Amino acid sequence: MQARSETPGVIMAAPSDRQVALRFARLTGGFWKAASARRAWFWSLLLAAAIILSVFANVTINRWNGWFFDALEKKDSESALIAMAVFPVLVLVAAGLGVVILVSRETFQVHWRQWVTAKLADSWVGERRFFRLSLSGYEPANPEYRIADDVRWATEPVVDFAIGLLSAVITIITFIEILWEIGGALTLRSGGAVIVIPAYLVLAAIVYAVLVSLLVTFVGRRLPSLIAARNEGEARLRFSLMRIRDHGETIALSRTEAGERRAVARTYDGLVGRWLAMIRQRGRLTWITNGSGALVPVVPLLLAAPKYLSGEMSLGGVVQVAAAFVAVQNAFNWVLDNFMRIAEWLAAARRVNELADALERVDGEPPGEHLAIQQSHDGLLHLDGVTLIDRDGRTLAADISCSLPPGATLHVSGELGLGKAALVQAVAGLWPWGRGTIMLPPGAFVTAVPQKLHLSEGSLRAILETGKAVPEAQLESALRRYGLSGLAPPLDESRDWDKELATGDRQRLALARAELERPDVVLLDEATSAFDTDAALELLTELRAARPDAIIIAFGQGAGFAEAATHRLLLKRAGGVVRMASRHVGPDQPGMAAALPAQAGPAE
Repeated sequence: MQARSETPGVIMAAPSDRQVALRFARLTGGFWKAASARRAWFWSLLLAAAIILSVFANVTINRWNGWFFDALEKKDSESALIAMAVFPVLVLVAAGLGVVILVSRETFQVHWRQWVTAKLADSWVGERRFFRLSLSGYEPANPEYRIADDVRWATEPVVDFAIGLLSAVITIITFIEILWEIGGALTLRSGGAVIVIPAYLVLAAIVYAVLVSLLVTFVGRRLPSLIAARNEGEARLRFSLMRIRDHGETIALSRTEAGERRAVARTYDGLVGRWLAMIRQRGRLTWITNGSGALVPVVPLLLAAPKYLSGEMSLGGVVQVAAAFVAVQNAFNWVLDNFMRIAEWLAAARRVNELADALERVDGEPPGEHLAIQQSHDGLLHLDGVTLIDRDGRTLAADISCSLPPGATLHVSGELGLGKAALVQAVAGLWPWGRGTIMLPPGAFVTAVPQKLHLSEGSLRAILETGKAVPEAQLESALRRYGLSGLAPPLDESRDWDKELATGDRQRLALARAELERPDVVLLDEATSAFDTDAALELLTELRAARPDAIIIAFGQGAGFAEAATHRLLLKRAGGVVRMASRHVGPDQPGMAAALPAQAGPAE
């Protein structure tokens, strides 16, 4: 089977189930090695010990069956009464071991999932990979869904599989000994010939289990891919519904709900088709599972009947052999009993692996041409022949060059289009595609002030502190300077600030937050678009007073700000590409406008 890779235009083979399992083991195996190792090993060993003791408890109960039914057959009331007195103790031990298994299993699952979720979430959020991943083209569908749900589906079953596999191995070893000991050999006579089948119950259990397992594997081989497709469809449906919620105001005002409804209907129709394909496959598999479930209790009785009728086996032996046969059969058919869960686990593990692989790839060098980010030797910010392209190779902006000293204010205007967002992201270290060099002052901290600040859940203090504690007086002073003194009292209240703050207040808050970050380079991405020129200049004057040595680059601000800037950069579209405007218009440069002279010298 082939699958399209995350890189456009590249076809690569999809990893096999074995490769998926090994990759997932490498990804999650650090739980037993990191700071969580002591906890991981404690619960692992406790769970393993409880499972082993539980199997031996089941063996003891099996032997009790032989003891009790033999006593009934012999009408040995004394032995029967002793057996009845012993039985509650066995039940109490088995129940206690069951409780230990339950608590240790679920506790282990919670801690393991916590570790894996933290590892992926930290990797996704850290180093702004969530954004870089969306730009890179490597991003798998719905990464947040993979972290929230697929990690659970990929970790919890593994613990159950380990329990089942360990229990199955020990069960096979212990109960086969019972079948061998009690069942013995089967002697068949045909005419004068005598055929002896040694350990015939053991052989019957093995042959039966192998045949059923092979049949299940053959019939259900497509199930993992069908389950993966269904999970992907569920994620797409959830994303479609979240999109409506996130853009609810725009959709309601523009009355485009009919189109959104049709989009959701198409997504759900695709999901229904995937569900039906999976249901048909499960229906075929159910023929085998239900048929085997009906046969397993009967087969050992039919096999033991000849020896019981001939007097070679007691009633207790028949009951004991039947129970042992069923136990061995269940152990051998572990794959059969867990085939659906294994298929679901493989689908979830594959999705988790894809996200982990994408996060690793995004840290690598981007394919094709890429910008160079370096430190300058003179303390200035340099854009040296910067050309920005998208990941498909199309040029967005070309030949941008300028040098800015500390304290400079650059106003960028003109026909920016998509190139504006790319230029902001490039200076912020997020846009990798292009040519040329961006040189930042040594150790420079770059922050961007967006047109609409994202307000996460929680308090305003958490939004303003930006990862480090800020003195109360400093917080209140910043709010007051930007006209937000009214927000000081509810600073620690958790509200839905995303809905409570108007656009103007959000932009004021973004500027206050930028000041508190103490940046060396500030990128203003239409950060004062909600204000008139005078109000915007007042706010930017406050920012400049707080950070006099910071380099401020403003995109899309009004003409009033252009006059107050120390440097200006004009971009014009020529030949379908946005370029830095030349200083002089010549006949060989049609459509190019002269660069505006800056008050303190040209941008160069």
